[in-house]
Amino acid sequence: MRSHAQFNRGLARQYNQWMVAMHYAKSTQRLYRKTIRQFIGFLGKKSVASVSHINIRQFIAQTSEDGATLSTAYRELGVLRLFYDFLNLGGVVSYVAPRFVRLRRPWWNSLPPLSESHVRRLIAAARTLRERALVEFFYSTGCRLGEATRLKIDDLDLNGRTARVVGKLGKARTVLFTKNAARALQRYIGDRQRGLVFRQDMPPQKGSLIVHHGSWLSQWRDYRGDSVVFRRRYLGRVEDLTYETARKMHDEALVGSNLISPRANQRLSNYAVEVLLRNMARRAGLKRVTPHTLRRTFATHLHDHGAGIEVIQALMGHVWLSTTMKYTRISRDRLTNTFNRCHPGGKPNGQASQ
Repeated sequence: MRSHAQFNRGLARQYNQWMVAMHYAKSTQRLYRKTIRQFIGFLGKKSVASVSHINIRQFIAQTSEDGATLSTAYRELGVLRLFYDFLNLGGVVSYVAPRFVRLRRPWWNSLPPLSESHVRRLIAAARTLRERALVEFFYSTGCRLGEATRLKIDDLDLNGRTARVVGKLGKARTVLFTKNAARALQRYIGDRQRGLVFRQDMPPQKGSLIVHHGSWLSQWRDYRGDSVVFRRRYLGRVEDLTYETARKMHDEALVGSNLISPRANQRLSNYAVEVLLRNMARRAGLKRVTPHTLRRTFATHLHDHGAGIEVIQALMGHVWLSTTMKYTRISRDRLTNTFNRCHPGGKPNGQASQ
């Protein structure tokens, strides 16, 4: 029987082109490509056009046996559903086999939103202007991680306390932020007029003091515009200079050099932001805090203080109202206050409903 592997790979490439055209996030494209590549490998010589729901179940069972969690299996089934929707619209298949497969919904163990007191502790734990600006911006806007790291100074209106951010599928929206966030951003940005708002902090290098063939050597990088010059200076023999003397001579050798890398204008990586928030959370005595935690916290606190769900939806950039409802959890304080106010047994004596 003729192998359909090349045919399958061609369809996978077409779907990848479709994801690019639909402006899927790079991370989403990588995830979908990986799942589809694994599925095609599982099929071997079988054509994707002749797949039944039984083959889909077999693939999910195989990935589970290989160690995939329920959440991973559920996500992979979702990817295959979208892939076969694409094939069905293109006339390659007559029915969407993955949609005839049902899995038990996983329990999404997402991080719960912070309380208002926890947010105050987190903000107080910031040690640098950048840390303070980051946590204030995330909490007051509910922005996604990528929206914050791509934010440019030109997109900020500190007087009007608004920012233009670009979300999923390249969709732009305007977000609002608080006076505290505006002050934190102004202090962090300083005199900068353009470029990224949140950028890498590149502290001045200290160079290095080394011993080479019995001699003290001082070496460092001297940044001059777009170029960098590697410099090295002989300080003396090890038997003639103590470490303290050599260190002093090394520090003197660095005077007059430009020791700050021009890479300071590069955007913060997602990992760097996550590390910053993790360190702040640890100093505040909190469990793990992520940008997504603050996004959930933003939605929950707005909801607790009476904001309508449609307003929260617009501020968060959600297409579907049902997505916003997943973010707006009712806080424990609101549950307790509402219970005490509304339950007859929770009211003071003599105030129970008749």
